[in-house]
Amino acid sequence: MLIFISVIISAFFAFSLFHYLCKRKKPFKRAFVSLITGPFVLVILNIMSSFTGVLVPLSGVSLMVSSTLGIPGVSLLVVLSALM
Repeated sequence: MLIFISVIISAFFAFSLFHYLCKRKKPFKRAFVSLITGPFVLVILNIMSSFTGVLVPLSGVSLMVSSTLGIPGVSLLVVLSALM
């Protein structure tokens, strides 16, 4: 659990630094939104799994991948679950 929290905090600061270096307004808000969209899409995907047939189990690893990589991370999880 400690590794999960440290990865999320590190990703938050990395996103904040990226947004700050790109001279974007409100870098912390943008970084927070970047970290929230992935898990949100993952949860919505699991709620809609009865309609779509795509199920990605919610675990620490899937939440970590979706929060650090965002929507592309969720796409990666979907492709990997389809291949297995």
